[in-house]
Amino acid sequence: MLKRIISGAVYVAVVVGFFCLRLVDKQLFGILIYAFSLIGTYEMVHAFSAKRVLENGKDEVPDLSFDFLPNHGAEQGTDMALALSQKIAVYVYALLFTPAYYIIEWLWPGHGYRGMLIATFVLGLALLCLLVFDHRNTNLKNTGASMLCGFYPTAMLSTMILANSFKDASALALLLIFVISPVADTFAFFVGSIFGGKKLCPSISPKKTIAGAVGGVVFGTGASVLMYSLYTLATGYEYAGLGNPWVMFVIVGLITSVMTVFGDLVESVIKRHLGIKDMGKIMPGHGGILDRIDGTLFASTFVYIAFVLFIV
Repeated sequence: MLKRIISGAVYVAVVVGFFCLRLVDKQLFGILIYAFSLIGTYEMVHAFSAKRVLENGKDEVPDLSFDFLPNHGAEQGTDMALALSQKIAVYVYALLFTPAYYIIEWLWPGHGYRGMLIATFVLGLALLCLLVFDHRNTNLKNTGASMLCGFYPTAMLSTMILANSFKDASALALLLIFVISPVADTFAFFVGSIFGGKKLCPSISPKKTIAGAVGGVVFGTGASVLMYSLYTLATGYEYAGLGNPWVMFVIVGLITSVMTVFGDLVESVIKRHLGIKDMGKIMPGHGGILDRIDGTLFASTFVYIAFVLFIV
């Protein structure tokens, strides 16, 4: 527990530090997103590596498989192991994705998203071409796994990059992303631990309860309203979006909290298919960076869409 608290505190300090850097130049926040992309991509590619040999030949995580899967755990992960050529393609994509946005944005302001779109289409095309050029080592399963490794997390992180570029309320959008998700996650854990009760998805995540999920959504929604209130008081921000702002940010908090829970469940499914417990080891007590930002990725996607369509 101590390791979890310390590594969590370091993570929070890093995020807060980059929020402070935004006061100098908000594009500096892109460094944090780029780091998430590179580390997360490494964790995904490593997770889709060859079959893991567990210590003493014993499965240290016996509850990580689905009973209803014909092939599950490490054996299924072996079928989807990435070829070297696919790993190179995914790494190159992660290396170029974020810089492509900022380079295009610098050359043609307002068109940075085109750089990310081009990089994504090129990755998809390259992976399909590898089915021919490297047909001895590639197949449909590891091609699909490669595309997943590119999309999750790098392509999903584009919503943070785009939210950071809003002319108005970009800080509010990022605050909602980085506050609602951890609040919902933290209170889901505490409420679930206190009240227990019926499991939410026992075959996917045995420790999550319905009570915990409800608690996380309630506190996450409260965090959204609180962030809007504090941001308005601190900056004088005037809401110009659709409908009543308080209703809007209740809805944003509610759905973002639900997306946080869903994001965590999705990563649990990925890990169980691969027969692994954590995506990495960079954050002791938490696992990898993806174990920390899984819900945040889904939260970011919804917050960005909500702001584009209804708020900014």
